[in-house]
Amino acid sequence: MLMTDASSSSDSLLRRTLFGTGVALAGSYVGLQAALRWQRSRLPAPSTLPKVVDADPRTFELSEGRVNYYVRPGRGTPVVLLHSFNAAASPHEIQPIFDHLAVTTERPLYALDWFGFGRSARPDVRYDAALYERQLYRFLETTVETPADVVALSLGCEYAGRVALQAAPLVRRLVLVAPTGLTADRDRSLALRLALDAAGHVGLFELLFYRLTRRASLRRFYRRQVFVDPDTVSNDLVDAAYTTSHAQGAHYAPRRFVDGSLFLDAVAETVYARLYRPTLLLTPADPARTVQRFDRLPQVLDANERDLRHALLPGGLLPHWEAPEPCFEALDDFLTPDP
Repeated sequence: MLMTDASSSSDSLLRRTLFGTGVALAGSYVGLQAALRWQRSRLPAPSTLPKVVDADPRTFELSEGRVNYYVRPGRGTPVVLLHSFNAAASPHEIQPIFDHLAVTTERPLYALDWFGFGRSARPDVRYDAALYERQLYRFLETTVETPADVVALSLGCEYAGRVALQAAPLVRRLVLVAPTGLTADRDRSLALRLALDAAGHVGLFELLFYRLTRRASLRRFYRRQVFVDPDTVSNDLVDAAYTTSHAQGAHYAPRRFVDGSLFLDAVAETVYARLYRPTLLLTPADPARTVQRFDRLPQVLDANERDLRHALLPGGLLPHWEAPEPCFEALDDFLTPDP
């Protein structure tokens, strides 16, 4: 009888505990969904965001949705500018290069919004490397049409390099600014991916994303991980990053960037070392203060001495913002003369 009473008491306690836990979790979930609905109601559509470069915005279609790009018409070999991938990426990152080329050349200039960023559509679809390779290939083939000089930033360098290998007639020259894929050990933790998937499924990642893309957080990111001189982080850069990261669907593509899904496998060996178009790699003279490393660069340069050139620049991962003149000099020397 005592054992039966004890068992009954234990079962009752377990039921109450499970019930209380369930109520707490349900309440948390309901509260989370309410917070998300409130957050989403305040966000503009990506297509309504302000222009970030002084050029005409135009669009083309992928099967997943509409892609935005900017164009400044001109004469000669086109220059295509590709921004990076992060929580707040957009063509505003490459605006100083765009403005410099607009003033110093008459060449046609294009700045592409990667799908899921900027004024491009940001639906809940599968974001992976294949999507972005296909986007860039289609853009070069159907919009730019003639062989172009491609200037890419960070992870954009991986896709630019892959397309230059697979569709060489579309690319004349490459400039890769702070390219990813050169670190000795790229972490792709399965546990991290599973945790982010779970957080994305219940909406927790979305809520955290908008908290982590506040102006103060973005400024801290640039100061601690991107710039060497934190005092050179401009309000203009932070404001544009905040604006583009606070649009409908802004969290979808960055989640796949964070979990490593967007990076190419062994890109140093399979892409950079095999490029056979003239390519200029620009990296920080002192990358220790930034989030990136370039440990594999010497091996890549040794493997492809004919087609790869390398220059060290002052500043961090956005040299055209932090120390523009040396960056522009390196670009001008490599991209001209334009036949």
